[in-house]
Amino acid sequence: MDLFMNRIIFRILLAAAAIFSQLACFATIVVPPVTITGSKTATEKQIIGEQTELEKDVWMISSARTTESAELETRPAEERKAIETENTEIYRAFLKFEMFSKQLAELKKDRVVGENNKGLISNLFTEKVNISDEMKKKYDPALADEPDLGRPYRTLIATVKEINEGRQLAAKGYVKTQKRLSKEFKAKESEILLAQREKYQAATLRGEFIQLPTGKWMNKE
Repeated sequence: MDLFMNRIIFRILLAAAAIFSQLACFATIVVPPVTITGSKTATEKQIIGEQTELEKDVWMISSARTTESAELETRPAEERKAIETENTEIYRAFLKFEMFSKQLAELKKDRVVGENNKGLISNLFTEKVNISDEMKKKYDPALADEPDLGRPYRTLIATVKEINEGRQLAAKGYVKTQKRLSKEFKAKESEILLAQREKYQAATLRGEFIQLPTGKWMNKE
């Protein structure tokens, strides 16, 4: 892993701290309300599900537990390999967020994708949600093989897949890091995603779909 890539990963992990730091290590995961000023990158916004400029009650930004390349070389081989694996997973997550953030915003606007109750997004055509005839026509799976007309449907399928994989990768990388740093850390990836759920849903725009803990879908008020 060259110096340039390590620097990229270092910057990405600093942003990742905005999501995951300050989560409790045991049964209850607490995300404290804070106020953040200043601009945030597109990837920072996307990983917390942000579509508007949120200035309060978002993930605590604190110093990330990262290692610059020079320091990394001093670690034992097994630990160095573990750190590089964690970094790679989070880096892949951010690439997915960066590539599909614009598409996600458009799909939410069209009311064909919503924030579910597990910290992931759902294709609303597979849920008990009323979708307008206009959107059914636009995202018609029968058009999937059409070069132009099928683009919306292909975008829908790819975006749901990539965003969900990105969120899972980010949670996976975080859990691995915390378990490596502390044997007392017990939270699972699913718990990390659940801890993010409220933030994703809070960032959803009015009229877009969110899923309640009961499983019912509703338009954000």
